[in-house]
Amino acid sequence: MEVVEYVSAKFPDPTIVIVGHSMGGAIAAKSTEELLKSQHADKIQGLIVIDVVEGTAIEALPFME
Repeated sequence: MEVVEYVSAKFPDPTIVIVGHSMGGAIAAKSTEELLKSQHADKIQGLIVIDVVEGTAIEALPFME
């Protein structure tokens, strides 16, 4: 949330697209899910996940906080 608040204050354009690469894709997806439930939902315009290795990502999810 803090990153979205910082970006929103620095750049008043309401469009934010969250991008995650590899295992960062899981973090990006979870963050987007939480942001869409918050007061920042109207700012989130998209989610891009690049190069996710599905099997590896699913196996590693229990170890991610």
